[in-house]
Amino acid sequence: MNDEQDPFVVAIVGAGLFGLSTLERIVASAPDFFPVTGRSIQIHLIDPYLGRGSRTWPVEQPAQLWMNSHSGRMTMFTDDSSTCQGPVRKGPNLQEWAAGAGETLSADVTLDGLVGPVSPYRWASRSLMGKYLVWFLDHVEKSAPKNVRIHRHRREAVRMESASDGGRDLEWLWLKGEADPVRCDRVILAQGRPPFRLSDEQASERRTLRSVGIGYEPPGPATEEKAARVRPGESVLMRGMGLTFFDYLQLFTTVRGGTFHRLTDGALRYEPSGREPRVFAVSRRGVCPRPMRWWPVGKPLTSCAAPQFTSTELFVRLARQADRDEALREVQRRMEAEVYHFYYHELLTSGDAADESAWPRFRAEFISSFDGSPEWRDQVLAKYVASDDHLDLPHLVDPLEGQLFPDLPYLQSWMRRHIASATNQVLSMKNAGDLAMRSALSCMYEAIFRAAGEDSTERSVEFFGAAAQWVRTVVSTLTGGAPWPRQLELQALSRSGVVTFLGRGVSMSVDHASGAVRWSSGSAPASIEVDHVMEARQASASLGLTTDAVLREVSRRAGDGRLARTAVGQTRREQRLDVAPTGNLLHSGAGASRTVYVVGFDTSVPVHTPGLPRADSDSDVFHMTDRVARHVLGSVQQTERELTGSKDER
Repeated sequence: MNDEQDPFVVAIVGAGLFGLSTLERIVASAPDFFPVTGRSIQIHLIDPYLGRGSRTWPVEQPAQLWMNSHSGRMTMFTDDSSTCQGPVRKGPNLQEWAAGAGETLSADVTLDGLVGPVSPYRWASRSLMGKYLVWFLDHVEKSAPKNVRIHRHRREAVRMESASDGGRDLEWLWLKGEADPVRCDRVILAQGRPPFRLSDEQASERRTLRSVGIGYEPPGPATEEKAARVRPGESVLMRGMGLTFFDYLQLFTTVRGGTFHRLTDGALRYEPSGREPRVFAVSRRGVCPRPMRWWPVGKPLTSCAAPQFTSTELFVRLARQADRDEALREVQRRMEAEVYHFYYHELLTSGDAADESAWPRFRAEFISSFDGSPEWRDQVLAKYVASDDHLDLPHLVDPLEGQLFPDLPYLQSWMRRHIASATNQVLSMKNAGDLAMRSALSCMYEAIFRAAGEDSTERSVEFFGAAAQWVRTVVSTLTGGAPWPRQLELQALSRSGVVTFLGRGVSMSVDHASGAVRWSSGSAPASIEVDHVMEARQASASLGLTTDAVLREVSRRAGDGRLARTAVGQTRREQRLDVAPTGNLLHSGAGASRTVYVVGFDTSVPVHTPGLPRADSDSDVFHMTDRVARHVLGSVQQTERELTGSKDER
């Protein structure tokens, strides 16, 4: 081995969002650590989906499947808002790239008369995002310094072993179908959303259903392969009414030849192709999450309220309280009050009902009423706020709680009215109250993460996780729904009989004598039989269930204690690897790994705002990938110094 000539080798396993962003950050920062005339860096990018987008964003999926954010907000580039340590390297966002490349964002009869075909306020297809990632990789490779070379491997990483050679700590990485391993100085695991096997509970349910001839699909992304198992005319129970549910609806309707037609009153009519199944929809709350704000309508906040009921200090104090149940009740009470506080601030300081003197008086009385009776708070509201503008947060989050309808037809009518009301609110010019609530939730989420940084004991982390999960649940309910055009389509599918709502939860009963399985609605006195059950939701991020061989090996190295730890913002069913802020894998009882890094929402410590980075937002996704990239470069730079020093001593 010749240290003066041997390049440093970095492997990145996974070429999705986190893998490509980390690659770009390495390329951007490489000149800060290694001059062009110095030692070269070889980067091996490993992913079986290379050239096809990614596992999450394959280019071959139907164009009817949409992203859930406006195309003008999605980007893979840092910009003027970025404060990460590495260099800012600007580039086109998804909408700008699509316009320049002559690509179609999406096709939709409800949007065509409102925004142009390349408008930044138009949603893009998921397949187009895959094409953007393919282009982005080419762009990054072309912009790399001369001493940085990128090798692409369209294969799966199947095995990894630690080694040492000439004073260098190494990892041997085997790829499927290749006999010789890649010799790596550093390995960055960026699989993002790895595949999972069924949990014991899911496997048991699948065996039960298959024994009586009913198909079962576990949680995970909606795919054509899964949808094809449901034949035309069959009935399918869809458990979950979030984004995955809407993807399945497209696969069962428009992808199979059905069409939507816009009526003169703005409503949609669905014309079936005859190849649709009959869909029964149910979820834990029984309703779809409200669609995200549509920025062409409405107005920004006049001025954002300052937190009054929550703070970093409060979260730290409650996390250390001896009575955990009481602390959780108190923190939820305060977080709810904060949401109300932000909402009424916006209501009373803007719009037609604004009164310069009303807000200070209301604020003082509302704060005083916090420890009072509900009746007192109602009296305060009645003095300042019209009854139609009162906020009922529990009902907004769970509107079917306690409701029982006389029959399924009555429930269908109620659901269509509910979906229409939520959609109309998004399209209203007076929707800043929703934005104010989101701002309150964002402030609290940031405070929870700051508090977790001050007190990272396992007991406190569990408390912070529960608090953050409450915020995430409310956020996803208020703004996590499918785009509003999809909500109009759902109403049309309900009117056509393709979709039947079952409401809030179902119970299953098995008649072992006849083999019949029936599901009873939790919101109406009705029961059904189906041919298939599909979990219309993403799989829980529990690495104890992953089928990825390399992640299983890394989980073994980390130790069970590291894997089982619940991080802030996770549910107890979610498990991620424990990593340092710089991405290094933490070994149980042995500190941070020098050679293995982990970056990704479902595999390591979560970022505050999961999902694709947003333009002009100083995205913390870039902060994460930039920290990992610069630490990798700094660590191999240190290795070079050690090798040089060792050679000088000889």
